[in-house]
Amino acid sequence: MGPDGVFVIALTFGVLVLLVTRRAGLDAIGIGLLIALAASGILDYRHAVEGFGNKAVLTIAGLYVVGEGLTRTGAVEFLAGLMLRYSGGGERRMVLVSGLIAAIVSAFLNNTAVVVVFIPVLIGMAQRTGVPASRLLMPLSFAALLGGMCTLVGTSTNLIVSGAAEDAGQPGLTMFEMSPLGIPLMLICLVFMAFFAKRLVPVRHSLTTQMPSGGMREYVTEIVIGPTSSLIGKPYHDVFGDVGMNVLFFVRGEEMHWPPYFDELVVEGDVLMLRGGVADLADLQTTYGLKYVNDLHFDPRTMLFFELAIAPNSPDVGRRVEELNLWRDYGAVTVAVLRAGQHIRERASRLMLRAGDLLLVCGDEASQTKLRASSDFYLLTGAHKRIKLRGHARRAMGIALGVVALFAANSMFGLEQVPLPFAALGGAIAMVATGCVSPRRAYGSIDWAILVFIVGTLALGRAMENTHAAGFFAHGIIGVLADSGPAAVVSGLVLLCIVFNALIAHSAVAVLLTPIAIQAAAEYSSTAGFAPDGPQATAIMRAFILAIAFGGSICFATPIGHQVNLMVYGPGGYRYSDFLRLGLPLSLLAWIVVSIGLPLITGI
Repeated sequence: MGPDGVFVIALTFGVLVLLVTRRAGLDAIGIGLLIALAASGILDYRHAVEGFGNKAVLTIAGLYVVGEGLTRTGAVEFLAGLMLRYSGGGERRMVLVSGLIAAIVSAFLNNTAVVVVFIPVLIGMAQRTGVPASRLLMPLSFAALLGGMCTLVGTSTNLIVSGAAEDAGQPGLTMFEMSPLGIPLMLICLVFMAFFAKRLVPVRHSLTTQMPSGGMREYVTEIVIGPTSSLIGKPYHDVFGDVGMNVLFFVRGEEMHWPPYFDELVVEGDVLMLRGGVADLADLQTTYGLKYVNDLHFDPRTMLFFELAIAPNSPDVGRRVEELNLWRDYGAVTVAVLRAGQHIRERASRLMLRAGDLLLVCGDEASQTKLRASSDFYLLTGAHKRIKLRGHARRAMGIALGVVALFAANSMFGLEQVPLPFAALGGAIAMVATGCVSPRRAYGSIDWAILVFIVGTLALGRAMENTHAAGFFAHGIIGVLADSGPAAVVSGLVLLCIVFNALIAHSAVAVLLTPIAIQAAAEYSSTAGFAPDGPQATAIMRAFILAIAFGGSICFATPIGHQVNLMVYGPGGYRYSDFLRLGLPLSLLAWIVVSIGLPLITGI
């Protein structure tokens, strides 16, 4: 390995540092990789950018639109109805049935779309049955990930591994190649969650779970003392006592003042953080001469409260609440912010938003309609209200089934006339042409940052092969585990994926480790004296590639491992450590099942 290989290894570690520290966006990392590899001469321009035409990238882009069409038309809503019908009874049954339905749907549809549809359904079930929503939403997220391991199109991880394998000259994954192990793995883990979720997942409450029958008990808002307020000059320990509002703290200048209050008096310009109910808030403007931050006025008595979750790919991640411009863009006002089950103990308007944060918003029907159409937020109040194109549901389902049928025919019968990217993109075009999703919404549904990142890391994978950097990593893995047999290497690769999933995005894990797994398989077969094209070498190669596909989806231990975990993070009111309590033992169980099952089904 020469200087180019050393540069590629340094670049790989640099990418890992940026992913762990989150100091750069995924799209910025992808573009930076393309520039670095082309400018250094390690890859020429054509090889650097050929990832834009990669089968996996095109297929994922098409499936984003197909999934959006299914979500927007409510084509999977009848499955949510099944969940309601058969999940009655005990908590274990609710976890098992809801998880099974979500997993089955996620095997063929985008798991993000499945989770966003089922979140409000499970919250409604929790409110009716008294089962804490926190014990239903985390198993929902994990079930969607488990279902994705059953087929090629179940998750983008499988498609990325398949595309990276093809770039390395290996056959891509087939539609149901993962099913013999994925289905038993899914069932075992679902049963585990049904029995142990109650013990391992704590009871948490979020603003969503405290909103029975469309209202809520209390929330936090930020207001400013106006020049005509009747409160000016009054001591803080006396204000709002007659209406049941609590002053959490007030800000004067840049200094925050916390209770207990003694001789502090209300003065013009003070910023107050108040906690109370809708009825208490309704008269704040007229009775007390108060105004909301940025001088936004609304009447809570004639407007509706609903909850938004910040999407993982939202451009609002990293912005302050006061920079959202919800009033200008959507006609809605941010009333409260919730993060990890706790009310924010700082000025809400200056909070830097993260993916998964919840915003309690006040607006009318028109503002809700605009927010439902935005890909920057997930509207979590009522799945039936979010569906706007019910008349197109059958068309959307028919298109999706057609795409799945083409995928299956391509894999099972070698129907090469319609490659996977053509099937996916054809389905996307059909969704737009039949009116299931608008062109603008279709474009917005594609996670472009992820796709650009995948292109950049595919180029890095090619550079790792060309400079023998992948062989450097593979040699280290083989050197440690080769004496224990190929099954031990498979187990080690899966464990490596699980560890990386806790630190960086799952898509990065898949695309970075697939070339290393391929090199490891080739080196192991060579060391063992197997013919490169012989049955033993072929089986080992397949097992090592599948190890990355399965391991890349075992993202249970942290909320940052996969976007569906972030989607339930806020609505469930979870803390970061809550995912470890259920996710870590579930990850260990999945690791054991894959470590035992994968060698059996591949025959190594």
